[in-house]
Amino acid sequence: MATVGRTALPKLWWQAIYTVPQVDLSRVDPVTRWLVLSRAAVVAMTVTSAAIGGLLAARDGVFDGPRFVLALVGLVLAHLGSNLVNDLGDYLRGIDAPDSPRAQYGPHGLAHGGASLARFALATALVLAAATAVGVWLVVLAGPWVLAFALGGAFVLLFYSGFPWSLKYVGLGEPSVLLVWGPLMVGGTYYVMAETVPAHVWVASLPYGLAVTAVLMGKHIDKLEFDSARGVWTMPRLLGEARARRFTQALIVAGYLAALAVAIWQVMPGLLLAALALPVARRVLAVFQRPKPTQPRRPVPGWPLWFVNFAFYHTRQFGAYLVVGLALQVAVERLLDAF
Repeated sequence: MATVGRTALPKLWWQAIYTVPQVDLSRVDPVTRWLVLSRAAVVAMTVTSAAIGGLLAARDGVFDGPRFVLALVGLVLAHLGSNLVNDLGDYLRGIDAPDSPRAQYGPHGLAHGGASLARFALATALVLAAATAVGVWLVVLAGPWVLAFALGGAFVLLFYSGFPWSLKYVGLGEPSVLLVWGPLMVGGTYYVMAETVPAHVWVASLPYGLAVTAVLMGKHIDKLEFDSARGVWTMPRLLGEARARRFTQALIVAGYLAALAVAIWQVMPGLLLAALALPVARRVLAVFQRPKPTQPRRPVPGWPLWFVNFAFYHTRQFGAYLVVGLALQVAVERLLDAF
């Protein structure tokens, strides 16, 4: 594992935001350490869901800048807190040991000694407290129904693999991710501005939610042997390896079909820009056609994780094109309204 000096390096911060760098947590600056410990790289998916909700609100003429920023900050804090809770829960169960896939694909704060248990727990509590404070603020601004989104999301994020209960261990992790990164995040962001959520917003939340779920499926397929040996019943273990790969392929395809359906139903051709991610999707679908190799032909970031790398890359591309397409849709409609 690489080591770096204690001087804060913006380049390393960016790496920690974009990926999970292989660094010695005892030799990096505090900013890098906590970006890595909280797995900040995956928070891009939360930002994308919030952006979709915000753009849908802008198209419907109900966008509110300050409320959107609050919702975005609250969601990011909740996601970071969830990552910390999940690592803490799996560590206390003995799942995230130094030889686990989680500890091999990137530094684990507790398994690798990057932070003491007390300091890790304190940081987790502080992040969750900050997320709660933002949630309370939004309830004051937008009304008590915000609690329905906040409590639903909090339940899933905290108990995905939290301690002592875990949704992941009983095959409910994947459906929970679809619910959170689709309807709860997209719909919740929309709600704090509009104080209502029309049907088309619920449906429009599904394309990206399906793509994020494919990422988790890929990760759990990668960990199938490890999880099976420890009694962890993820959906890939329930389905079996081959069926889980086919199911993940179906999730990816379903994301495009859902985007097409919304584009036709709501006359939103901008969503069709997501089709630009199809070449990537085609390559990713081909990867899921075959079992995980014993050893990659060339170095792969995050190995021994395999499928999740491809699914995550596709989700980044698909989500980016969805956001750009929605932004163009809003901009063009504004221009047409001006004439």
